Amino acid sequence: MIMNSRARRTAFHEAGHALAFWWNGLAIKRVTVRTRAEALIGPMVDLRGNLQAVKGLVEADYLVPLPAFEPPGIAEYLPSMIELIERDLLNCFAGPVAEAVYRHCAVDRFLTTSGAGDLRRAHELIALLPARKLLDAEPVALVRCHCLVRRYWPALRALAEQLRERGALDGDTLIALLCQLTGETPQRLSNPLTPLDQPSRSGRSSGATPRLARQ
Repeated sequence: MIMNSRARRTAFHEAGHALAFWWNGLAIKRVTVRTRAEALIGPMVDLRGNLQAVKGLVEADYLVPLPAFEPPGIAEYLPSMIELIERDLLNCFAGPVAEAVYRHCAVDRFLTTSGAGDLRRAHELIALLPARKLLDAEPVALVRCHCLVRRYWPALRALAEQLRERGALDGDTLIALLCQLTGETPQRLSNPLTPLDQPSRSGRSSGATPRLARQ
């Protein structure tokens, strides 16, 4: 193990998160993948000046910034929040799903390890949904993330390699790269979610289909 290298699995994980934010048309400020030595030395300082004990980090704008502080089931009374929550679930789960596809493993293996923080935030988001959506929210989000990751796998892979080589990309550079690689320029919330409910038919992607997390 070379201490000044960056783990490829971490690069794919953070690239997955970044892809989801980009696809949702959300602001991305910076994406970082740290070397093994940097991660061992201690926390990094994010753009807000907070310490983050992480191997990699996507700094971007969530649609529901502080789900833990919202009343459970609030989307029952504010239906417009449902789509925002479902899109933020993509932002949460796309990282572990991308890592799982890269590693040819089931996604639940990473939801309790490198994706534990992602899973915690996802559960905070799911708790805000109406009761009728609680049971299916996580498996639906994972299927959508798998479709998204496979659909854009060549671009995601290229982004991961850039992160592994450079360590950090600012948001404007990253967005420009994804737009160049895909030929697409997503606007805020312009991509519909429903096409992600269908299995990807693209033959360009690689990696095993991640199994859904156990309930």
